[in-house]
Amino acid sequence: MNIDKELLLALMMSAWTQIPYDSLLEFNPQKIRVEEEQLMRLEGQVTIPTDLEVYNKEISTSYNTSLGLRIYKPKVIDRPLPIVLFFHGGAFIFGSPEQYDFQLFDLVREAQIIVVSVDYRLAPEYPFPAALEDSISALQYVYKYAETLGGNKQNISVMGSSAGGTIALSLLHLNRDSDKIPITNAFILYPPTSDKLDTLSMQTYANAPMQSKHSATYMWKHYLSGNETKWREYAIPNQMNDYENLPPMTFILAECDPLIDEAKEYIKLVQQSAGEIEVKEIKGAVHTFDFFECTITKDFTQYKMDYFKKLHSM
Repeated sequence: MNIDKELLLALMMSAWTQIPYDSLLEFNPQKIRVEEEQLMRLEGQVTIPTDLEVYNKEISTSYNTSLGLRIYKPKVIDRPLPIVLFFHGGAFIFGSPEQYDFQLFDLVREAQIIVVSVDYRLAPEYPFPAALEDSISALQYVYKYAETLGGNKQNISVMGSSAGGTIALSLLHLNRDSDKIPITNAFILYPPTSDKLDTLSMQTYANAPMQSKHSATYMWKHYLSGNETKWREYAIPNQMNDYENLPPMTFILAECDPLIDEAKEYIKLVQQSAGEIEVKEIKGAVHTFDFFECTITKDFTQYKMDYFKKLHSM
């Protein structure tokens, strides 16, 4: 594997790579949450910058459930700001909004945007379509209360990391066919888009750091384990009914990620339907590379900052 040497060293030194994700996903997926929470406590909380307002809010949904949102915004807002609806990663099974604090604090400060991070329900306790129900509820809330948040309801975008990217794509398709809430664009990072696991990259990088074929197998198994048929056509991005009339998207792909080829298949399906997609492939990167301090992460972070600054002109 042609993994960037600086990134590889960062991976080797990180306590996060010591969590046995592959075996736990197969035999005890809930224990991953315990392991990650313990590690976060050991590392300590990231201090909230004094110029930001960050808080958690629980809302009621039309599905007779409650939903947690973590909201990040500048303390001083002198004009309606772009709003980004964010979906964290974690194989549909683990992860939390707080894990992304260190990234989102800087993004909100630099780009002067509002981020609403969705604490969606997790599999296997809550398989599909629970996370999609939560995503549509969050989008409806943000659209309804955009002005209260200090945002512009005509400038809402979505962002998803890994499995959160999958959920974001499902949301784009479902929203297009139902609520039709205006979404300006989508920023999608290294998403799983197929449960077939039959691409060349899935074989080539089957044992890559931070995402393996084994973990992908059990990720999809847990996510799709429910008997609910509702919205099933929106569950797997590469098996959608159609790919027309979606908002402009930017895809971030990692060269040494087993998921890269299936994401390229989704991109091709959208492009064949006259969709607008910008693709940025990070050479030498692995899945979730942007969690590890190295030059390619630094360069990507600057690209991301510049991208979200442009939301103000949309």
